[in-house]
Amino acid sequence: MESVSPPDSARRSVLIVEDDTFVRLGLRTNLEKFGYTVAAQASTVVEAVALYRAHKPEFVLLDIRLGTEDGIDLAAQLLKERRCPMLILSAYSDRELVERATAAGVFGYLIKPVSAEALQAQLEVARHRFLEHESLLREKDSLAQTLETRKLVERAKGIFMKRMQLDEADAHRRLQQESQRRRIGLAELAKRVIESEDLLGGPGGAGGPGKAP
Repeated sequence: MESVSPPDSARRSVLIVEDDTFVRLGLRTNLEKFGYTVAAQASTVVEAVALYRAHKPEFVLLDIRLGTEDGIDLAAQLLKERRCPMLILSAYSDRELVERATAAGVFGYLIKPVSAEALQAQLEVARHRFLEHESLLREKDSLAQTLETRKLVERAKGIFMKRMQLDEADAHRRLQQESQRRRIGLAELAKRVIESEDLLGGPGGAGGPGKAP
């Protein structure tokens, strides 16, 4: 699942997924009134998937019922491919549907008929919530990568300490020097050290003590 900032041509662009022609027309009129561009319109799941991939819109408005097909399932499917603010349009306000939509990852739920003002407000709210969500995800990923790097470096230091009879500070310094000399990141070097150790079967293996990876 990817999250990619839309190109300038796609900013404020919207994909409408709605099987009612008159509702689509009303949505398009209101969106254009507030400066949005309707990138494409779909009435079926198959059309929606194809147009979502082709146009990479910044927003998606989805009817909760597309004939016999389910708009919430479609939202979940599209979000797995690329994250963006999605809003459900529905004539139903059942708690179960709202909970399903929330679990699918949409950023808004509008009850039909949708006024122009409500639509504009929900799009802006959804956009800000989406940006905050993406920022939190990036922070989480960064922390996870930092933790993973720390674990790898600690393991690699331990290997250097055993094989080269170094203390912890010297082992860390040696890793940094090797990282700079080979022009690769510390995490990547640590992975190679660990892989080399695993291949050699640990201390006393084929490489013998004192040999760098």
